[in-house]
Amino acid sequence: MGFSIKELTYKGKYLVYLSEQELTGPWFSFTLEGEKIGTIPVILKNIEPTPIYNMVNTRTGTAISRITLDLNITEYLKKLSQKQNFKSIPIEKKQFVRVYKDIFNPPHIPYVSTFFTIKNISDFSLKDFSIFFVFDFDINGLMGYDNDLSGYDEENDVIYQYDNTGLYGGFSPISKSTNYESCLTKDFKIDKKTMNLSNTIYKGQGEILSAMQIEFMTLEPDHSFQTALVISGGFSKEELIENIKEGKNNAMKHLHQVNRSVKSEQRNLQEVGFIKINLQQAEEDCE
Repeated sequence: MGFSIKELTYKGKYLVYLSEQELTGPWFSFTLEGEKIGTIPVILKNIEPTPIYNMVNTRTGTAISRITLDLNITEYLKKLSQKQNFKSIPIEKKQFVRVYKDIFNPPHIPYVSTFFTIKNISDFSLKDFSIFFVFDFDINGLMGYDNDLSGYDEENDVIYQYDNTGLYGGFSPISKSTNYESCLTKDFKIDKKTMNLSNTIYKGQGEILSAMQIEFMTLEPDHSFQTALVISGGFSKEELIENIKEGKNNAMKHLHQVNRSVKSEQRNLQEVGFIKINLQQAEEDCE
């Protein structure tokens, strides 16, 4: 469970098509810190098993979709102890980090804007918190998935891919990125030894992936981090950049609406159907 883009088009042309789910969405990294647990490094892909990501509720509309889910720290630590075969870490109550995703995708607009609001509702500090935006573009779909080129526009903080037809796909956060990278998809890696993107662009054609990183340092209990990502296409680099700039300007106008939604009682109510799914999956994993 999590969040990924299955397909994305620009004026009928594919930008994302049949990419691996874990390579089209946000990743997170941080170090859990608490008196009873010490320090534990955490890396989460955009797609993780249901006991780790617990769905809270969803709302889907023609122009706006909202997803609320919890990172279940208790389940994460349980799975970590099982995987690494060490004594489980005792936690008196369930601990969560809540993730709100607000997706603005109205018709006839040449970009998609997605807000990410992360609230630490656990008792632990999240040290060295980073969010990574990872996209394995397939410019022109299967016809051109392995001949993409890539680039980075420093002035506008836009990373992009394109092919020899002149079709571009790219993205940029409204918060200035800390690091960026494009590389061959098979070479992409975020792990305990590689916690930061390289600030390099792959030279040449290939099956390429693009990523950006925002570091937030420490997310203390009951504190939040928020940013938005704008993704678009264009039939030239200039068109792509203009679409993304327009999208970022427009996203700023939605900040108040997003914050009002995140704080609302309805947005934070657990849907009964998801309670059953979350419990069922957790029980299956214990068998």
